[in-house]
Amino acid sequence: MNRAQSIFRRGLLHLAPVAGMLSVLLAGEPMFGANAQEQVTKDFQKSVTLGAGQSVRVEHKFGEVRVHGEPSRDVKISATIRVQANTRDEAESFAQKIQIDVQQTGEGVRIKTNYPDEEKHLFIRLGKSPSYSVNYDIAIPSDAPLNVRNSFGSVDAGRIHGAMDIENSHGSLMVRDAGGARLYNSFGSIELAGAAGNVTINDNNGSVQAADVKGTLEVHNRFGSITTRNIQGAATINGGNGTVSLIEAASANITTSFGSVEARNIRGDLLVRDNNGNVEFSNIGGSADITNSFGNVTFSDVRGRVNCVTNNARVNGRSALGASVTIRDSFGNIELDTISGALDAETSNGKVLVRDARGSVTLKSSFGAIEASNIPKGIRAVTGNGGITLTDIGGDAFAKTSFGSVLAEGINGSLTVENSNGSVTARNVKGDVRVNTSFAGVTLDTVGGRITVDNQNGAISVTAMRPASGCRDISLKTSFSSIRVRVPEGVGYNLTARTSFGRISSELPVTSTGSTGGDTLNGTIGPGGCQLQLTDSNGSIEIAKAP
Repeated sequence: MNRAQSIFRRGLLHLAPVAGMLSVLLAGEPMFGANAQEQVTKDFQKSVTLGAGQSVRVEHKFGEVRVHGEPSRDVKISATIRVQANTRDEAESFAQKIQIDVQQTGEGVRIKTNYPDEEKHLFIRLGKSPSYSVNYDIAIPSDAPLNVRNSFGSVDAGRIHGAMDIENSHGSLMVRDAGGARLYNSFGSIELAGAAGNVTINDNNGSVQAADVKGTLEVHNRFGSITTRNIQGAATINGGNGTVSLIEAASANITTSFGSVEARNIRGDLLVRDNNGNVEFSNIGGSADITNSFGNVTFSDVRGRVNCVTNNARVNGRSALGASVTIRDSFGNIELDTISGALDAETSNGKVLVRDARGSVTLKSSFGAIEASNIPKGIRAVTGNGGITLTDIGGDAFAKTSFGSVLAEGINGSLTVENSNGSVTARNVKGDVRVNTSFAGVTLDTVGGRITVDNQNGAISVTAMRPASGCRDISLKTSFSSIRVRVPEGVGYNLTARTSFGRISSELPVTSTGSTGGDTLNGTIGPGGCQLQLTDSNGSIEIAKAP
């Protein structure tokens, strides 16, 4: 605690609300002169009765205000006036001029502190001026409405269940066990612990803490953190340049910048707008709508849909149980796990990693790799200049890239690959396979459906799986490289093989039905049936038995 804060707590000073004096106070310097050593204390006591429905209003500055509710109709006012000056006579003279005005009207009781007019001019002679403060302790009926206006001192209010309206500055504000409340402070913190009704909080340049609110909560703050917990109603939070933490609320709408956001245990929907701060949320009963930039987004256990738009940051999410998840990112990686609904995720210059997505999946990136595994339904993966890896796909799969390899394994449906300047490898595909690529090899192993490969300047190696019945067409085409195809023994094919500057060989017997030469072979394998078309230039063709 610095010296200025200590002086506030003892209530030993305040000369006048002028900027020059405030700057001295905030610098931690004493506002009284070096010789101001004599102190005078004066007590004030008064009690008045408050009528039903009437309110209490306090107008004060330069001191603490403590108000507490009691099971009585009386307003009990206790005040301590302190003055410190060069001499005791001067201190006593100044203390007599400080007046506490208590008025009863039809609206209720008004308590006001009046300081001497001389205070307006005391800043001219700071070294000789007295310092002073008035501290209040006020008991009021617990059901009475309360209105407080204070500055340069703290406010503490508790056990007041009537409507509460407090404005303070340059001091802390603490409220406990309230009804509904409107709280405002600047250059000081606000702390609320327990409110039976709706609460509105405004602060500048101070932290805000609010807990155990049975109604709705609305918070506005600048240049200070916001921490809230156990809000039974909806929470609306607007922050700036400070962190926001919200634990337990009916629903939440959060806006901030230059600060992180944490939201947990939200029973309804969550809306977050942030800049330059990380966003983390979990256990959301409704939907989550997130917009962020220059800060990571992390989420888990969301029962509604998820919509996330961010820039220059990472997105990491798991256990999204709603109908859909939509992610839009740039210059950041996306990593998702256990997604129940449809997934649509897109980034640029970042990697996409997805595991266990139960709905349809669409993934897109540029200059980043895509990896997806355990996708019971179909997937569409598109990237540029990045590799694609697809594993355990329950439906059809589509992969498109350039300058990157494609690896697909365990595809229960069909597989389509569009690539350039990148290799393609696929294993254990039950459906059809169609591949277009160039300047890289294609390897297909254990394919149960039709196979179509169009390649340039890259080798092709294909192993066809024995079908349950009949056969499946195979069409392979490349140039400046070899073709090697393995087909099940006993399955019939109509063979057309052609190359140039290469040779054609076959482990399986071929019954010639047309022209035959070193670079051409037309005929049937077994009883014939499906088409086996092999086209090459400047490369050899080999036909072998599948294991």
